[in-house]
Amino acid sequence: MGFLEFNGQKNTIENLQYAVVGKFSYGWPDLDDLRNQIPKQCIVKGDCKIGLLRNRHIHIRFNLEEDFINMMSKNVFYILEKEGYSFPMRPLIYDAKFKVDDETTQAIAWISFTDLKPTYFVKESLFSLALAVGKPLHLDMATINKTRPS
Repeated sequence: MGFLEFNGQKNTIENLQYAVVGKFSYGWPDLDDLRNQIPKQCIVKGDCKIGLLRNRHIHIRFNLEEDFINMMSKNVFYILEKEGYSFPMRPLIYDAKFKVDDETTQAIAWISFTDLKPTYFVKESLFSLALAVGKPLHLDMATINKTRPS
């Protein structure tokens, strides 16, 4: 199971449940370039809305969970703009506690619960257990389909 922050009902209402902040450390392409290049270069399958958040940060809202997971599963993306320059963009989780002035440290971890009884192989139970380590985002397909007994 991968770990990321999932913000619950308020973010769902505001269409922010799959929101990401892109942080550029050393300059960035103009917003129109970003809107054209990010969906292509990051292989976005659904729709995404990109806006300037502040300074070196952009706000990306995906409509598909798959795109959100894909974006958050990599440490950095190198966005190539029309002049041929490449800008590193680090994806960060957006939530109500996000502060553009704070340096964010985050890690994605894959965890396994050994010897867990099949009774607990439902999303709510696994997410409840995973909260001891971090904030869960997603279950793998074997767990969802219950094809792995442990």
